[in-house]
Amino acid sequence: MMLRAAVAGHAVTAVVALGVAAATGRGAGYWFAGFFLLSTFYRPAGAYFGQLRRRLRALLREVTFPRDDVVAPTGRVAALENGATVLDAKAEEQYRALAELRRTVDAVGLSPHGRADDTDRRIEALGREFEATVNRLADNGEIISGLKDFLRLLRATDARDVAPSTAVHGQ
Repeated sequence: MMLRAAVAGHAVTAVVALGVAAATGRGAGYWFAGFFLLSTFYRPAGAYFGQLRRRLRALLREVTFPRDDVVAPTGRVAALENGATVLDAKAEEQYRALAELRRTVDAVGLSPHGRADDTDRRIEALGREFEATVNRLADNGEIISGLKDFLRLLRATDARDVAPSTAVHGQ
């Protein structure tokens, strides 16, 4: 309604200026009538550009200082990116530790096998030496009879030591 009243006011003023110009016969009145009709569009255009300016300021404010519903997800995304970076670093550290453990296990695994092989070789050498010694002893009957006498002597000594100790315990 206000728009119609404003446009009608400008149109009435233009008609009055046109009537005055026609009555007086001066050309300036025609210019005034055109100016009044043209000014009908200035006020809405000014209001439009004022509204556009307010809207652009609001958009600039939202871009410069975003709303909370935009700030919260942005903060969460930043926190998640930081967490992903930390997890990547920890994963890399774990891969390095795993590689070190594998190297250590390989070194430890080779060590017992090498020791076992060395021990087997030594036992085999001792077995061959023992076998050779036994074979030499079998050839020497006197040594074998000497060993048997020595064993009988040890048994006899053990029997004498055991008898007094049982007598003491028996009392």
